[in-house]
Amino acid sequence: MRSIFLLCAILIFGSSSAQLKVLHLTFHNGCKKEIESLSSELNFNLETMVMHKLPIEQFDGRTIGGDRYNIDSKKAFEIWKRNKEYFDSFDLIITSDTAPLSRIFLQNNFQKPLIIWVCNRFDYTELGSRACDFPDKAYYQMIQDAANKPNVALISYTEFEHVYATRIKNTKAWNQTIQPIGQTNKFVLNSSPIPKHINKKETFFVPPYHNDTIFMNLSKKLSSIGIPNYCGRYNGPLDLQDFKGIIHIPYAWSNLALFENWERGKIYFIPSLSFICRLSREHNFFWSPPLIYRYLTLSEWYRKENKSNFVFFNSFDDLIHKISTTDYETKKLQILEFHKQHKNKTLKQWKTLFNSLFNNQVYSI
Repeated sequence: MRSIFLLCAILIFGSSSAQLKVLHLTFHNGCKKEIESLSSELNFNLETMVMHKLPIEQFDGRTIGGDRYNIDSKKAFEIWKRNKEYFDSFDLIITSDTAPLSRIFLQNNFQKPLIIWVCNRFDYTELGSRACDFPDKAYYQMIQDAANKPNVALISYTEFEHVYATRIKNTKAWNQTIQPIGQTNKFVLNSSPIPKHINKKETFFVPPYHNDTIFMNLSKKLSSIGIPNYCGRYNGPLDLQDFKGIIHIPYAWSNLALFENWERGKIYFIPSLSFICRLSREHNFFWSPPLIYRYLTLSEWYRKENKSNFVFFNSFDDLIHKISTTDYETKKLQILEFHKQHKNKTLKQWKTLFNSLFNNQVYSI
């Protein structure tokens, strides 16, 4: 099998002018822009299939809405049958956001290199829309078997995905993590929904996510203690670059917006580990499931490697103190340097991964 891949690599990359032709399947706009930025950095040709926007006849002929996330055997067969010639025209395929998209290729014995970037539990299921028997035993076995396929690379975008797969789902499949870079060179700020009267330089941004708006009205709480803030719609990371900082109650193991804002040197003020554990026991708190307290130090918000990028507060009184005593310029420069090193490390990881799939015929490291 390796000899076949080597021959293909020689044919593809024998000329210095040849470019890798890559197809990316995803449901997530942030993942789309991440791989687009990666294609610019690594100089490969890229096409993207945004799966929830595909015409029904290009998907499986019948499924619309949230049930598209639930890739059972029938969907995988139909999508493959309707797009096989198109899929086969690429040198490499990447699936991101939800790993069940990989079933389209694993089930149908796709022979070319396949990268499965696990961003949201490898067996992510849209329960509210489920109209099929997914996840099923055959899918779990495919993921287990994929780890031994020389043309398949299973990688995670945050460390918790390994814990979830091995310790919670008993699926020992992979151990490599490649975090997002968070580059924003594909973002364009044509207009902004943020009111023009907002003085960003003296105002903190509150993301309009569940824990910041539904679990609690964080904006109202901050206003009541004298912290000027804005919570509402915005047009990507470029729209946030002039805010004094971001105050946020995390809701997931990782978040693409975090890396995008780090690229801009944005300072996050977030609850300390002990404080968020207390908050999480209150009504209506959300965490991208499952929430397991002993593993929170694997989340990007509480990993020791990222600790210096955050300002942690133990209470809202403590937040007032932290806001008044933080050295914003020094912190911003530290975050920018962190992101620079993170970007270099991550690009090297991607190059190494591509090389491993094409027998070191793609990039010089």
